[in-house]
Amino acid sequence: MTRTRTQGMRRADQRQVLWRFRGYSTPYLGMLSLGLGLRICEMLADLATPWPIAAVVDRVLGATSAHNPLTQLLGTFGTGKAAMLATAAGAVLLTAAVSGAFDYSGDRVMNGIGERMSVAIRADAYAHLQRLPMSYHDRQAVGESTSRIITDCGRIKDSLVALFSTLFPGMLSVGSFAFALLWLNWRFGVIGIGCMPLVYLIGVRNRRLGHQAARREREAEGHLAALVTETLHGIRTVHAFGRQDLHDHRFAVESEGALQAGLATTRVQALRVPLLELATAGGIALLLWTGGSGVLNHWWSVGQLVVAVSYLNSMVSPIKSLSRLSVTFAQGQASGERILGILDEPCSPARSEAGLPVRAAGRIDFQGVSMCYGSRPALHGLDLTVLPGERVALIGPNGAGKSTSLALIAGLYQATHGSVLIDGRATTELPETWLHRQVAVVLQDTYLFPGTLADNIRYSRPDADDAEVAEAARAALVTDFALHLPDGLATRLGARGTGLSGGQRQRVGIARAMLADAPIVLLDEPTSGLDAHAERLVIGALERLVASRTVVMTTHRPALLDMATRTVHLPARDTGRRTTGGRVPDACLPGGRPA
Repeated sequence: MTRTRTQGMRRADQRQVLWRFRGYSTPYLGMLSLGLGLRICEMLADLATPWPIAAVVDRVLGATSAHNPLTQLLGTFGTGKAAMLATAAGAVLLTAAVSGAFDYSGDRVMNGIGERMSVAIRADAYAHLQRLPMSYHDRQAVGESTSRIITDCGRIKDSLVALFSTLFPGMLSVGSFAFALLWLNWRFGVIGIGCMPLVYLIGVRNRRLGHQAARREREAEGHLAALVTETLHGIRTVHAFGRQDLHDHRFAVESEGALQAGLATTRVQALRVPLLELATAGGIALLLWTGGSGVLNHWWSVGQLVVAVSYLNSMVSPIKSLSRLSVTFAQGQASGERILGILDEPCSPARSEAGLPVRAAGRIDFQGVSMCYGSRPALHGLDLTVLPGERVALIGPNGAGKSTSLALIAGLYQATHGSVLIDGRATTELPETWLHRQVAVVLQDTYLFPGTLADNIRYSRPDADDAEVAEAARAALVTDFALHLPDGLATRLGARGTGLSGGQRQRVGIARAMLADAPIVLLDEPTSGLDAHAERLVIGALERLVASRTVVMTTHRPALLDMATRTVHLPARDTGRRTTGGRVPDACLPGGRPA
Protein backbone atom coordinates (compact mmCIF):
# COMPACT_ATOMS: atom_id res chain seq x y z
CA MET A 1 0.00 0.00 0.00
CA THR A 2 2.77 2.40 0.98
CA ARG A 3 4.71 1.63 -2.18
CA THR A 4 1.63 2.21 -4.34
CA ARG A 5 0.96 5.52 -2.60
CA THR A 6 4.58 6.59 -3.07
CA GLN A 7 4.48 5.74 -6.77
CA GLY A 8 1.23 7.66 -7.14
CA MET A 9 2.73 10.70 -5.44
CA ARG A 10 5.80 10.45 -7.67
CA ARG A 11 3.62 10.38 -10.80
CA ALA A 12 1.65 13.37 -9.51
CA ASP A 13 4.91 15.26 -8.93
CA GLN A 14 6.05 14.39 -12.44
CA ARG A 15 2.86 15.78 -13.94
CA GLN A 16 3.60 19.06 -12.19
CA VAL A 17 7.06 19.46 -13.75
CA LEU A 18 6.11 21.47 -16.84
CA TRP A 19 3.30 23.17 -14.92
CA ARG A 20 5.91 24.72 -12.64
CA PHE A 21 7.13 26.81 -15.57
CA ARG A 22 3.71 28.44 -16.01
CA GLY A 23 4.88 31.69 -14.45
CA TYR A 24 6.98 32.36 -17.54
CA SER A 25 3.77 32.81 -19.56
CA THR A 26 2.52 35.75 -17.45
CA PRO A 27 4.14 38.48 -19.61
CA TYR A 28 2.50 37.01 -22.70
CA LEU A 29 -1.12 36.64 -21.59
CA GLY A 30 -2.20 39.25 -24.15
CA MET A 31 -0.46 37.38 -26.97
CA LEU A 32 -1.92 34.13 -25.65
CA SER A 33 -5.45 35.56 -25.84
CA LEU A 34 -4.79 36.80 -29.38
CA GLY A 35 -3.48 33.40 -30.42
CA LEU A 36 -6.47 31.66 -28.89
CA GLY A 37 -8.84 33.99 -30.76
CA LEU A 38 -7.06 33.25 -34.05
CA ARG A 39 -7.38 29.55 -33.37
CA ILE A 40 -11.12 29.89 -32.78
CA CYS A 41 -11.49 31.72 -36.09
CA GLU A 42 -9.51 28.97 -37.81
CA MET A 43 -11.79 26.39 -36.19
CA LEU A 44 -14.92 28.12 -37.51
CA ALA A 45 -13.46 28.12 -41.01
CA ASP A 46 -12.62 24.42 -40.71
CA LEU A 47 -16.17 23.66 -39.59
CA ALA A 48 -17.50 25.37 -42.73
CA THR A 49 -15.12 23.55 -45.10
CA PRO A 50 -17.17 20.36 -45.88
CA TRP A 51 -20.52 22.11 -46.33
CA PRO A 52 -19.98 23.35 -49.92
CA ILE A 53 -19.13 19.75 -50.89
CA ALA A 54 -22.27 18.50 -49.14
CA ALA A 55 -24.35 21.16 -50.93
CA VAL A 56 -23.03 19.97 -54.29
CA VAL A 57 -23.82 16.35 -53.40
CA ASP A 58 -27.35 17.20 -52.28
CA ARG A 59 -28.44 19.91 -54.72
CA VAL A 60 -26.36 19.46 -57.83
CA LEU A 61 -25.96 15.69 -57.80
CA GLY A 62 -29.03 14.78 -55.78
CA ALA A 63 -32.04 16.21 -54.08
CA THR A 64 -32.16 19.48 -52.15
CA SER A 65 -31.54 19.10 -48.41
CA ALA A 66 -33.09 21.45 -45.91
CA HIS A 67 -30.41 20.51 -43.39
CA ASN A 68 -27.55 22.13 -45.32
CA PRO A 69 -27.11 25.81 -44.37
CA LEU A 70 -25.23 26.55 -47.62
CA THR A 71 -27.73 24.93 -50.03
CA GLN A 72 -29.53 28.18 -50.81
CA LEU A 73 -26.27 30.07 -51.28
CA LEU A 74 -25.29 27.88 -54.21
CA GLY A 75 -27.72 29.82 -56.41
CA THR A 76 -26.13 33.19 -55.62
CA PHE A 77 -24.36 33.40 -59.01
CA GLY A 78 -26.84 31.36 -60.96
CA THR A 79 -29.10 28.34 -60.60
CA GLY A 80 -27.52 26.28 -63.35
CA LYS A 81 -25.59 23.24 -62.28
CA ALA A 82 -22.33 24.56 -63.76
CA ALA A 83 -22.75 27.87 -61.91
CA MET A 84 -23.54 26.11 -58.64
CA LEU A 85 -20.49 23.83 -59.05
CA ALA A 86 -18.30 26.88 -59.64
CA THR A 87 -19.80 28.60 -56.59
CA ALA A 88 -19.15 25.52 -54.44
CA ALA A 89 -15.56 25.24 -55.70
CA GLY A 90 -14.99 28.90 -54.93
CA ALA A 91 -16.46 28.44 -51.44
CA VAL A 92 -14.06 25.52 -50.80
CA LEU A 93 -11.08 27.67 -51.87
CA LEU A 94 -12.29 30.62 -49.81
CA THR A 95 -12.78 28.62 -46.60
CA ALA A 96 -9.38 26.94 -47.10
CA ALA A 97 -7.71 30.33 -47.59
CA VAL A 98 -9.39 31.80 -44.51
CA SER A 99 -8.48 28.74 -42.44
CA GLY A 100 -4.88 28.87 -43.70
CA ALA A 101 -4.56 32.57 -42.89
CA PHE A 102 -5.77 32.06 -39.34
CA ASP A 103 -3.59 28.93 -39.01
CA TYR A 104 -0.49 30.91 -40.08
CA SER A 105 -1.24 33.80 -37.76
CA GLY A 106 -2.07 31.51 -34.87
CA ASP A 107 1.16 29.55 -35.33
CA ARG A 108 3.21 32.75 -35.41
CA VAL A 109 1.68 34.01 -32.19
CA MET A 110 1.51 30.76 -30.21
CA ASN A 111 4.93 29.43 -31.29
CA GLY A 112 6.42 32.82 -30.49
CA ILE A 113 5.13 32.53 -26.92
CA GLY A 114 6.81 29.14 -26.51
CA GLU A 115 10.10 30.44 -27.93
CA ARG A 116 10.11 33.49 -25.66
CA MET A 117 9.28 31.43 -22.57
CA SER A 118 12.08 28.96 -23.31
CA VAL A 119 14.61 31.78 -23.72
CA ALA A 120 13.59 33.15 -20.32
CA ILE A 121 13.87 29.69 -18.72
CA ARG A 122 17.34 29.15 -20.19
CA ALA A 123 18.49 32.60 -19.06
CA ASP A 124 17.23 32.02 -15.51
CA ALA A 125 18.77 28.53 -15.34
CA TYR A 126 22.13 29.85 -16.59
CA ALA A 127 22.09 32.80 -14.19
CA HIS A 128 21.13 30.55 -11.26
CA LEU A 129 23.78 27.99 -12.19
CA GLN A 130 26.50 30.64 -12.03
CA ARG A 131 25.40 31.70 -8.57
CA LEU A 132 25.28 28.25 -7.01
CA PRO A 133 27.95 27.58 -4.38
CA MET A 134 31.23 25.94 -5.34
CA SER A 135 30.18 22.82 -3.43
CA TYR A 136 27.51 22.24 -6.12
CA HIS A 137 29.97 22.65 -8.99
CA ASP A 138 32.47 20.36 -7.26
CA ARG A 139 30.02 17.46 -7.45
CA GLN A 140 28.59 18.31 -10.87
CA ALA A 141 30.49 17.56 -14.09
CA VAL A 142 30.93 20.55 -16.40
CA GLY A 143 29.59 18.61 -19.38
CA GLU A 144 26.50 17.60 -17.44
CA SER A 145 25.73 21.21 -16.53
CA THR A 146 26.35 22.28 -20.13
CA SER A 147 23.98 19.59 -21.38
CA ARG A 148 21.27 20.81 -19.02
CA ILE A 149 21.51 24.43 -20.14
CA ILE A 150 21.74 23.71 -23.87
CA THR A 151 19.98 20.41 -24.61
CA ASP A 152 17.46 20.22 -21.78
CA CYS A 153 16.31 23.81 -22.24
CA GLY A 154 15.92 22.98 -25.94
CA ARG A 155 13.68 20.04 -25.07
CA ILE A 156 11.61 22.26 -22.81
CA LYS A 157 11.29 24.72 -25.69
CA ASP A 158 9.99 21.94 -27.95
CA SER A 159 7.40 21.04 -25.32
CA LEU A 160 6.28 24.64 -24.86
CA VAL A 161 6.02 25.24 -28.59
CA ALA A 162 4.03 22.02 -28.95
CA LEU A 163 1.83 23.08 -26.04
CA PHE A 164 0.80 26.33 -27.73
CA SER A 165 0.90 25.25 -31.37
CA THR A 166 -0.56 21.73 -31.12
CA LEU A 167 -2.10 20.93 -27.74
CA PHE A 168 -4.33 24.01 -27.33
CA PRO A 169 -5.52 24.04 -30.98
CA GLY A 170 -5.94 20.25 -30.94
CA MET A 171 -8.15 20.27 -27.87
CA LEU A 172 -10.20 23.10 -29.36
CA SER A 173 -10.59 21.15 -32.62
CA VAL A 174 -11.64 17.93 -30.90
CA GLY A 175 -14.25 19.72 -28.82
CA SER A 176 -15.60 21.70 -31.76
CA PHE A 177 -15.91 18.75 -34.12
CA ALA A 178 -17.47 16.57 -31.40
CA PHE A 179 -20.09 19.26 -30.77
CA ALA A 180 -20.69 19.62 -34.51
CA LEU A 181 -21.26 15.85 -34.86
CA LEU A 182 -23.79 15.98 -32.05
CA TRP A 183 -25.50 18.88 -33.78
CA LEU A 184 -25.75 16.87 -37.01
CA ASN A 185 -27.18 13.83 -35.26
CA TRP A 186 -26.80 12.40 -31.83
CA ARG A 187 -25.75 9.03 -33.29
CA PHE A 188 -22.83 10.66 -35.11
CA GLY A 189 -21.85 12.42 -31.92
CA VAL A 190 -21.90 9.22 -29.87
CA ILE A 191 -19.65 7.46 -32.41
CA GLY A 192 -17.22 10.39 -32.52
CA ILE A 193 -17.06 10.82 -28.77
CA GLY A 194 -16.80 7.05 -28.33
CA CYS A 195 -13.50 7.04 -30.23
CA MET A 196 -11.93 9.53 -27.87
CA PRO A 197 -11.47 7.32 -24.74
CA LEU A 198 -9.74 4.61 -26.78
CA VAL A 199 -7.38 7.11 -28.40
CA TYR A 200 -6.81 8.76 -25.02
CA LEU A 201 -5.91 5.46 -23.34
CA ILE A 202 -3.44 4.72 -26.13
CA GLY A 203 -1.93 8.18 -25.65
CA VAL A 204 -1.66 7.78 -21.86
CA ARG A 205 0.11 4.46 -22.16
CA ASN A 206 2.41 5.90 -24.83
CA ARG A 207 3.16 8.91 -22.65
CA ARG A 208 4.11 6.81 -19.63
CA LEU A 209 6.43 4.58 -21.64
CA GLY A 210 7.79 7.60 -23.49
CA HIS A 211 8.62 9.44 -20.28
CA GLN A 212 10.54 6.49 -18.89
CA ALA A 213 12.47 6.09 -22.13
CA ALA A 214 13.09 9.84 -22.44
CA ARG A 215 14.44 10.07 -18.89
CA ARG A 216 16.93 7.27 -19.56
CA GLU A 217 17.88 8.86 -22.87
CA ARG A 218 18.53 12.27 -21.31
CA GLU A 219 20.62 10.76 -18.52
CA ALA A 220 22.68 8.85 -21.08
CA GLU A 221 23.13 11.97 -23.22
CA GLY A 222 24.17 13.96 -20.15
CA HIS A 223 26.82 11.38 -19.28
CA LEU A 224 28.04 11.43 -22.87
CA ALA A 225 28.28 15.23 -22.89
CA ALA A 226 30.16 15.16 -19.58
CA LEU A 227 32.67 12.66 -20.97
CA VAL A 228 33.30 14.71 -24.12
CA THR A 229 33.73 17.96 -22.17
CA GLU A 230 36.10 16.42 -19.64
CA THR A 231 38.17 14.78 -22.38
CA LEU A 232 38.50 18.04 -24.31
CA HIS A 233 39.49 19.90 -21.15
CA GLY A 234 42.29 17.38 -20.66
CA ILE A 235 43.18 17.01 -24.35
CA ARG A 236 46.83 17.96 -23.71
CA THR A 237 47.16 15.11 -21.23
CA VAL A 238 45.44 12.72 -23.64
CA HIS A 239 47.93 13.61 -26.37
CA ALA A 240 50.90 13.62 -24.01
CA PHE A 241 50.26 10.02 -22.94
CA GLY A 242 48.72 8.87 -26.23
CA ARG A 243 45.67 7.42 -24.49
CA GLN A 244 43.09 8.19 -27.16
CA ASP A 245 42.20 4.49 -27.21
CA LEU A 246 41.16 4.60 -23.55
CA HIS A 247 38.81 7.52 -24.18
CA ASP A 248 37.53 5.84 -27.37
CA HIS A 249 36.52 2.84 -25.26
CA ARG A 250 34.82 4.98 -22.62
CA PHE A 251 32.99 6.94 -25.32
CA ALA A 252 31.87 3.70 -26.98
CA VAL A 253 30.45 2.43 -23.67
CA GLU A 254 28.55 5.67 -23.03
CA SER A 255 27.40 5.82 -26.67
CA GLU A 256 26.00 2.29 -26.39
CA GLY A 257 23.97 3.39 -23.37
CA ALA A 258 22.66 6.41 -25.28
CA LEU A 259 21.90 4.19 -28.30
CA GLN A 260 19.84 1.72 -26.28
CA ALA A 261 17.92 4.55 -24.63
CA GLY A 262 17.27 6.13 -28.04
CA LEU A 263 16.10 2.83 -29.51
CA ALA A 264 13.69 2.42 -26.60
CA THR A 265 12.23 5.85 -27.39
CA THR A 266 11.97 4.89 -31.07
CA ARG A 267 10.06 1.72 -30.21
CA VAL A 268 7.54 3.75 -28.22
CA GLN A 269 7.07 6.17 -31.13
CA ALA A 270 6.75 3.39 -33.72
CA LEU A 271 4.00 1.58 -31.78
CA ARG A 272 1.85 4.70 -31.47
CA VAL A 273 0.81 5.13 -35.12
CA PRO A 274 -0.52 1.61 -35.82
CA LEU A 275 -2.64 1.61 -32.66
CA LEU A 276 -4.12 5.00 -33.46
CA GLU A 277 -4.79 4.08 -37.08
CA LEU A 278 -6.66 0.98 -35.92
CA ALA A 279 -8.77 2.97 -33.46
CA THR A 280 -9.54 5.58 -36.12
CA ALA A 281 -10.48 2.99 -38.73
CA GLY A 282 -12.91 1.39 -36.30
CA GLY A 283 -14.65 4.71 -35.67
CA ILE A 284 -14.94 5.56 -39.38
CA ALA A 285 -16.22 2.07 -40.21
CA LEU A 286 -18.92 2.34 -37.57
CA LEU A 287 -19.87 5.83 -38.78
CA LEU A 288 -20.12 4.68 -42.41
CA TRP A 289 -22.31 1.76 -41.43
CA THR A 290 -24.58 3.91 -39.27
CA GLY A 291 -24.65 6.83 -41.69
CA GLY A 292 -25.19 4.63 -44.74
CA SER A 293 -28.10 2.95 -43.01
CA GLY A 294 -29.58 6.37 -42.27
CA VAL A 295 -29.28 7.45 -45.90
CA LEU A 296 -30.95 4.24 -47.10
CA ASN A 297 -33.79 4.87 -44.62
CA HIS A 298 -33.99 8.57 -45.68
CA TRP A 299 -33.17 9.77 -42.14
CA TRP A 300 -30.59 12.19 -43.54
CA SER A 301 -29.02 13.08 -46.84
CA VAL A 302 -25.83 11.87 -48.49
CA GLY A 303 -24.40 15.35 -48.03
CA GLN A 304 -24.89 15.13 -44.27
CA LEU A 305 -23.07 11.79 -44.26
CA VAL A 306 -20.19 13.40 -46.16
CA VAL A 307 -20.04 16.18 -43.56
CA ALA A 308 -20.17 13.67 -40.69
CA VAL A 309 -17.30 11.60 -42.14
CA SER A 310 -15.32 14.79 -42.74
CA TYR A 311 -15.91 15.96 -39.17
CA LEU A 312 -14.89 12.59 -37.72
CA ASN A 313 -11.71 12.59 -39.78
CA SER A 314 -11.04 16.16 -38.74
CA MET A 315 -11.65 15.27 -35.09
CA VAL A 316 -9.43 12.20 -35.09
CA SER A 317 -6.61 14.00 -36.92
CA PRO A 318 -5.81 16.38 -34.04
CA ILE A 319 -6.14 13.46 -31.60
CA LYS A 320 -3.38 11.74 -33.58
CA SER A 321 -1.33 14.93 -33.44
CA LEU A 322 -1.91 15.13 -29.70
CA SER A 323 -0.78 11.54 -29.28
CA ARG A 324 2.46 12.37 -31.09
CA LEU A 325 3.12 14.90 -28.37
CA SER A 326 3.40 12.14 -25.76
CA VAL A 327 7.08 11.60 -26.52
CA THR A 328 7.73 15.34 -26.91
CA PHE A 329 6.14 16.07 -23.54
CA ALA A 330 7.86 13.06 -21.99
CA GLN A 331 11.22 14.42 -23.15
CA GLY A 332 10.27 17.90 -22.01
CA GLN A 333 9.20 16.56 -18.64
CA ALA A 334 12.45 14.64 -18.20
CA SER A 335 14.42 17.74 -19.19
CA GLY A 336 12.24 19.90 -16.96
CA GLU A 337 13.18 17.74 -13.99
CA ARG A 338 16.86 18.31 -14.78
CA ILE A 339 16.43 22.09 -15.11
CA LEU A 340 14.43 22.23 -11.90
CA GLY A 341 17.30 20.32 -10.34
CA ILE A 342 19.32 23.49 -10.97
CA LEU A 343 16.65 26.05 -10.14
CA ASP A 344 15.71 24.27 -6.90
CA GLU A 345 19.30 24.36 -5.62
CA PRO A 346 19.47 27.12 -2.97
CA CYS A 347 21.76 30.09 -3.52
CA SER A 348 23.20 32.25 -0.79
CA PRO A 349 20.53 34.64 0.49
CA ALA A 350 20.81 38.27 -0.59
CA ARG A 351 22.03 40.51 2.20
CA SER A 352 22.01 44.27 2.57
CA GLU A 353 25.26 46.23 2.62
CA ALA A 354 23.76 48.77 5.01
CA GLY A 355 26.15 49.56 7.84
CA LEU A 356 29.19 48.12 6.05
CA PRO A 357 32.11 50.35 5.10
CA VAL A 358 32.89 50.92 1.45
CA ARG A 359 36.35 49.49 2.04
CA ALA A 360 37.31 46.91 4.66
CA ALA A 361 40.22 47.51 7.03
CA GLY A 362 41.54 44.07 6.17
CA ARG A 363 41.65 42.11 9.44
CA ILE A 364 41.07 38.36 9.04
CA ASP A 365 40.29 35.91 11.85
CA PHE A 366 40.03 32.11 11.78
CA GLN A 367 38.25 30.87 14.87
CA GLY A 368 38.43 27.09 15.29
CA VAL A 369 37.89 26.57 11.56
CA SER A 370 37.52 23.05 10.18
CA MET A 371 36.61 22.28 6.59
CA CYS A 372 35.58 19.10 4.84
CA TYR A 373 34.69 18.38 1.21
CA GLY A 374 31.96 15.82 1.76
CA SER A 375 33.58 13.25 4.05
CA ARG A 376 37.10 14.28 3.10
CA PRO A 377 38.79 16.54 5.70
CA ALA A 378 40.77 19.49 4.32
CA LEU A 379 41.39 21.76 7.34
CA HIS A 380 41.18 21.07 11.05
CA GLY A 381 40.84 23.45 14.00
CA LEU A 382 42.64 26.50 12.56
CA ASP A 383 42.98 29.56 14.81
CA LEU A 384 44.71 32.48 13.11
CA THR A 385 44.56 36.27 13.09
CA VAL A 386 45.91 38.38 10.22
CA LEU A 387 46.14 42.07 11.04
CA PRO A 388 45.48 44.83 8.48
CA GLY A 389 48.52 45.33 6.26
CA GLU A 390 50.17 42.02 7.24
CA ARG A 391 51.52 39.68 4.59
CA VAL A 392 51.14 36.15 5.91
CA ALA A 393 52.48 33.11 4.08
CA LEU A 394 50.82 29.77 4.80
CA ILE A 395 53.29 26.94 4.43
CA GLY A 396 53.07 23.22 5.02
CA PRO A 397 52.81 19.91 3.19
CA ASN A 398 50.33 19.24 0.43
CA GLY A 399 46.86 18.61 1.82
CA ALA A 400 47.40 20.70 4.94
CA GLY A 401 44.56 23.07 3.96
CA LYS A 402 46.48 26.08 2.61
CA SER A 403 44.36 26.61 -0.53
CA THR A 404 41.22 25.76 1.44
CA SER A 405 42.04 28.60 3.87
CA LEU A 406 42.18 31.06 0.97
CA ALA A 407 38.91 29.73 -0.46
CA LEU A 408 37.21 30.29 2.92
CA ILE A 409 38.44 33.90 3.06
CA ALA A 410 37.13 34.52 -0.46
CA GLY A 411 33.73 33.10 0.53
CA LEU A 412 33.88 30.29 -2.03
CA TYR A 413 33.01 27.77 0.68
CA GLN A 414 31.52 27.82 4.15
CA ALA A 415 33.47 26.32 7.00
CA THR A 416 32.18 22.99 8.29
CA HIS A 417 32.95 24.16 11.82
CA GLY A 418 34.06 27.49 13.26
CA SER A 419 34.02 30.94 11.63
CA VAL A 420 36.09 33.04 9.27
CA LEU A 421 35.72 36.76 10.00
CA ILE A 422 36.67 39.90 8.10
CA ASP A 423 36.83 43.00 10.29
CA GLY A 424 34.96 41.05 12.96
CA ARG A 425 32.08 39.95 10.70
CA ALA A 426 31.64 36.31 9.65
CA THR A 427 31.96 35.80 5.90
CA THR A 428 28.76 33.73 5.98
CA GLU A 429 26.86 36.85 7.10
CA LEU A 430 28.42 39.28 4.62
CA PRO A 431 26.80 40.16 1.27
CA GLU A 432 28.59 38.35 -1.53
CA THR A 433 28.82 41.48 -3.67
CA TRP A 434 30.53 43.38 -0.84
CA LEU A 435 32.87 40.49 -0.04
CA HIS A 436 33.96 40.14 -3.66
CA ARG A 437 34.91 43.83 -3.75
CA GLN A 438 37.12 43.41 -0.68
CA VAL A 439 39.06 40.33 -1.82
CA ALA A 440 41.20 39.95 -4.95
CA VAL A 441 42.65 36.58 -5.88
CA VAL A 442 45.64 35.54 -7.99
CA LEU A 443 45.51 31.81 -8.61
CA GLN A 444 48.19 29.34 -9.57
CA ASP A 445 46.90 29.32 -13.14
CA THR A 446 45.09 32.48 -14.22
CA TYR A 447 42.06 31.71 -16.38
CA LEU A 448 41.67 34.02 -19.37
CA PHE A 449 38.42 34.29 -21.31
CA PRO A 450 38.09 34.75 -25.07
CA GLY A 451 38.27 38.47 -25.81
CA THR A 452 40.91 41.19 -25.81
CA LEU A 453 43.77 41.51 -23.37
CA ALA A 454 42.13 44.67 -22.01
CA ASP A 455 38.80 42.86 -21.56
CA ASN A 456 40.49 40.21 -19.43
CA ILE A 457 42.11 42.85 -17.22
CA ARG A 458 38.82 44.74 -16.95
CA TYR A 459 37.07 41.53 -15.85
CA SER A 460 37.57 42.43 -12.18
CA ARG A 461 35.97 45.86 -12.61
CA PRO A 462 33.88 46.23 -15.78
CA ASP A 463 33.28 49.98 -15.23
CA ALA A 464 37.01 50.81 -15.36
CA ASP A 465 38.00 53.19 -18.17
CA ASP A 466 40.82 52.62 -20.64
CA ALA A 467 43.29 54.76 -18.68
CA GLU A 468 42.76 52.70 -15.51
CA VAL A 469 43.17 49.46 -17.46
CA ALA A 470 46.37 50.78 -19.06
CA GLU A 471 47.73 51.82 -15.65
CA ALA A 472 47.03 48.38 -14.16
CA ALA A 473 48.69 46.76 -17.19
CA ARG A 474 51.78 48.95 -16.78
CA ALA A 475 52.05 48.25 -13.02
CA ALA A 476 51.71 44.51 -13.57
CA LEU A 477 54.29 44.56 -16.40
CA VAL A 478 51.68 43.42 -18.91
CA THR A 479 52.60 46.35 -21.16
CA ASP A 480 56.12 44.94 -21.51
CA PHE A 481 54.90 42.02 -23.62
CA ALA A 482 51.70 43.65 -24.93
CA LEU A 483 53.83 46.11 -26.93
CA HIS A 484 55.00 43.16 -29.04
CA LEU A 485 51.49 41.90 -29.75
CA PRO A 486 49.74 42.87 -33.02
CA ASP A 487 47.17 45.19 -31.40
CA GLY A 488 48.67 45.76 -27.95
CA LEU A 489 46.03 45.58 -25.22
CA ALA A 490 43.38 45.29 -27.94
CA THR A 491 44.83 41.96 -29.11
CA ARG A 492 42.20 39.22 -29.05
CA LEU A 493 43.10 36.08 -27.14
CA GLY A 494 42.06 32.51 -27.84
CA ALA A 495 40.32 30.21 -25.40
CA ARG A 496 42.11 30.09 -22.03
CA GLY A 497 44.65 32.67 -23.26
CA THR A 498 46.17 30.43 -25.91
CA GLY A 499 49.35 32.06 -27.25
CA LEU A 500 50.49 33.57 -23.95
CA SER A 501 53.08 31.96 -21.72
CA GLY A 502 52.35 30.98 -18.13
CA GLY A 503 54.23 34.02 -16.80
CA GLN A 504 52.34 36.34 -19.13
CA ARG A 505 49.00 34.91 -18.05
CA GLN A 506 49.98 35.39 -14.41
CA ARG A 507 50.83 39.03 -15.04
CA VAL A 508 47.41 39.52 -16.62
CA GLY A 509 45.92 37.98 -13.47
CA ILE A 510 47.94 40.40 -11.31
CA ALA A 511 46.77 43.34 -13.42
CA ARG A 512 43.22 42.12 -12.97
CA ALA A 513 43.72 42.07 -9.18
CA MET A 514 45.34 45.52 -9.24
CA LEU A 515 42.40 46.99 -11.11
CA ALA A 516 40.03 45.53 -8.50
CA ASP A 517 41.93 47.58 -5.85
CA ALA A 518 40.72 45.31 -3.04
CA PRO A 519 42.13 45.74 0.50
CA ILE A 520 42.71 41.97 0.83
CA VAL A 521 44.81 40.01 -1.67
CA LEU A 522 45.01 36.22 -1.80
CA LEU A 523 47.91 34.58 -3.64
CA ASP A 524 47.59 30.85 -4.26
CA GLU A 525 50.99 29.60 -5.49
CA PRO A 526 51.11 32.38 -8.12
CA THR A 527 54.66 31.56 -9.25
CA SER A 528 54.38 27.77 -9.27
CA GLY A 529 55.57 26.23 -12.51
CA LEU A 530 57.33 29.38 -13.79
CA ASP A 531 60.98 29.50 -14.82
CA ALA A 532 63.40 31.79 -12.99
CA HIS A 533 63.07 34.68 -15.45
CA ALA A 534 59.26 34.54 -15.52
CA GLU A 535 59.20 34.26 -11.73
CA ARG A 536 61.30 37.43 -11.34
CA LEU A 537 58.89 39.33 -13.59
CA VAL A 538 55.83 38.05 -11.72
CA ILE A 539 57.42 38.81 -8.34
CA GLY A 540 58.10 42.37 -9.50
CA ALA A 541 54.44 42.76 -10.42
CA LEU A 542 53.30 41.20 -7.15
CA GLU A 543 55.40 43.62 -5.10
CA ARG A 544 53.35 46.46 -6.55
CA LEU A 545 50.09 44.58 -5.95
CA VAL A 546 50.64 43.77 -2.25
CA ALA A 547 51.77 47.22 -1.18
CA SER A 548 49.58 48.58 1.67
CA ARG A 549 47.23 45.58 1.51
CA THR A 550 46.47 42.59 3.71
CA VAL A 551 47.95 39.57 1.98
CA VAL A 552 47.53 35.87 2.63
CA MET A 553 49.57 33.65 0.35
CA THR A 554 50.39 29.99 -0.11
CA THR A 555 53.80 29.22 -1.57
CA HIS A 556 56.97 27.20 -1.27
CA ARG A 557 59.08 29.54 -3.39
CA PRO A 558 61.75 31.44 -1.42
CA ALA A 559 61.41 34.55 -3.60
CA LEU A 560 57.75 34.88 -2.70
CA LEU A 561 58.34 34.02 0.96
CA ASP A 562 60.68 37.01 1.19
CA MET A 563 57.64 39.24 0.62
CA ALA A 564 55.86 37.88 3.73
CA THR A 565 56.03 39.63 7.08
CA ARG A 566 55.06 36.37 8.84
CA THR A 567 54.86 32.69 8.03
CA VAL A 568 52.35 30.23 9.50
CA HIS A 569 53.01 26.50 9.28
CA LEU A 570 49.94 24.32 8.81
CA PRO A 571 50.74 20.81 10.01
CA ALA A 572 49.86 17.71 8.06
CA ARG A 573 46.67 16.01 9.19
CA ASP A 574 47.03 12.53 10.64
CA THR A 575 44.40 11.26 8.23
CA GLY A 576 45.49 7.65 8.55
CA ARG A 577 44.79 7.58 12.30
CA ARG A 578 41.56 9.54 12.12
CA THR A 579 40.02 7.63 9.21
CA THR A 580 41.07 4.10 10.12
CA GLY A 581 38.37 1.60 9.26
CA GLY A 582 36.54 4.15 7.10
CA ARG A 583 35.66 6.37 10.07
CA VAL A 584 34.74 9.90 9.07
CA PRO A 585 36.36 12.63 11.19
CA ASP A 586 34.01 14.26 13.69
CA ALA A 587 34.41 17.68 12.07
CA CYS A 588 33.08 16.26 8.78
CA LEU A 589 29.86 14.98 10.33
CA PRO A 590 26.74 17.17 10.56
CA GLY A 591 26.91 18.90 13.92
CA GLY A 592 30.33 17.34 14.52
CA ARG A 593 33.03 18.99 16.54
CA PRO A 594 36.79 18.97 16.10
CA ALA A 595 38.70 16.80 18.52
